Amino acid sequence: MNWIKGLLFRLTLMVLFIALFLLATENNRDVSLQLLSLRSPEFPLSWWLAGTLLLGILLGRLWGVIGRWFGRGRS
Repeated sequence: MNWIKGLLFRLTLMVLFIALFLLATENNRDVSLQLLSLRSPEFPLSWWLAGTLLLGILLGRLWGVIGRWFGRGRS
């Protein structure tokens, strides 16, 4: 069973790598984001998308760790 999990993990990483590579090659136009009156520096769109993906992954992992940490006291 562990080898199936490992295989699925590697396949998922490969798909993410290919998707990020395609995004980086296709979306190289510089854009800046604006929220109310705040404006970000100009970066290629692929950097914004990759950064958003990484931020989402990190926040999801953090949410899972916090959930497990608080869930231990209830059982």
